Amino acid sequence: LVTFALLCNYILLLTKSSNNYIGLTWFILMITGGIVDILIKRRENKTRKVHTYAGNILGSLWLSSGIAMFIFGFLGTVSGAYNSIFICPIISTSLGISYFTSGAIQQIKWFQYLAFGWWTGAALMFIYPSIHTLLIYAVMVICLQIIPGIILNNKSKKFLESETKGLNA
Repeated sequence: LVTFALLCNYILLLTKSSNNYIGLTWFILMITGGIVDILIKRRENKTRKVHTYAGNILGSLWLSSGIAMFIFGFLGTVSGAYNSIFICPIISTSLGISYFTSGAIQQIKWFQYLAFGWWTGAALMFIYPSIHTLLIYAVMVICLQIIPGIILNNKSKKFLESETKGLNA
């Protein structure tokens, strides 16, 4: 949803189309995504047989990160605390913290290293702010969030399959 919204926003700005509804579009998409995510997590928690301390910490980390990003994205700009061009680098900085911490908790070094991608991107977007920040951030989401998420999901499925085979043997 974020990548889709970023690309739509970028195209609207490039074509100088009406941007009266950009904020509302973001708000609706993020609220919808948040609700869907909560529903998915509830369903997963009901079927999950084991709840770990590390899992609870990770859940808290990402929930608090999501709340912070929502505040940065909406309240920060609506209140006039900063120009909306700085939303992406601010959120990138926050994501760097979350990825670094999450990787440490899970003891996955490459996941921690993703934080440096978020921080480098944030620094560049702070130094060179422009409408192209939206496109840069969209590419960052794909490379630093979607692709690593797919990799982790595939590893998780393979691990669960091997565990199931081991129990059936």
